Amino acid sequence: MKITQVIDLSHPLRPGYEPRRLEINRLDAPEITGSPDETDWYIMHYINMDNHIGTHLEVAYHCFEDGDHLGQIPASKFVNEAVILDLRGYQASDPIPLEAVQQAASLVGGIKNGDSVFCMTGWSRYYGTEAYFKPPYLSADALKWILSFGIKLLGLDTSGAMDPNLPDRQNHLPIFEAGTIYVENLTDLEKVPGNRVVVAALPPAIEGLEGFPIRVVALI
Repeated sequence: MKITQVIDLSHPLRPGYEPRRLEINRLDAPEITGSPDETDWYIMHYINMDNHIGTHLEVAYHCFEDGDHLGQIPASKFVNEAVILDLRGYQASDPIPLEAVQQAASLVGGIKNGDSVFCMTGWSRYYGTEAYFKPPYLSADALKWILSFGIKLLGLDTSGAMDPNLPDRQNHLPIFEAGTIYVENLTDLEKVPGNRVVVAALPPAIEGLEGFPIRVVALI
């Protein structure tokens, strides 16, 4: 496979500007490494943050005590062919109906078993504003239908696939019960040419952790 273009589908993280905690503090690198005092620029940082921040990935351990954590999932699960569903045109807090999702899938040749699915609502244009936290969301039957294909990963360009009238954990359960990895806060999906693309969404393999910020890229 020859890669001619890499499209970044992630929001950058900016300390001091994120709605959740992200702090970086300079450390004394020579003291940590044990090497002699450095005379030129040589720095390290301590990072204090919420791990569900920016473009981030979540796995089953988020909701199930016996669910897989990041250290247990093979890297191959995070690199896959993704189909992009165009679900633009909905307004704040609108449920996206099953019929609309089925039509979007039909237009791109359908969802195949084992695909990743990225839902493009266009809502990423509001990232960093209050409006961003009232996105359109997949209706319960639409979400169930997508998950019925045994997809590896579900990604959205919103703050969640979540019904605002339900508790957060209850919204997550169908995704993790289906064995699906979940990504929130994608961006720039409209820059991807075509409707199928190989995507890499790799988190660090941290034992005992249920989620982490990631850099998602489409490989063209």
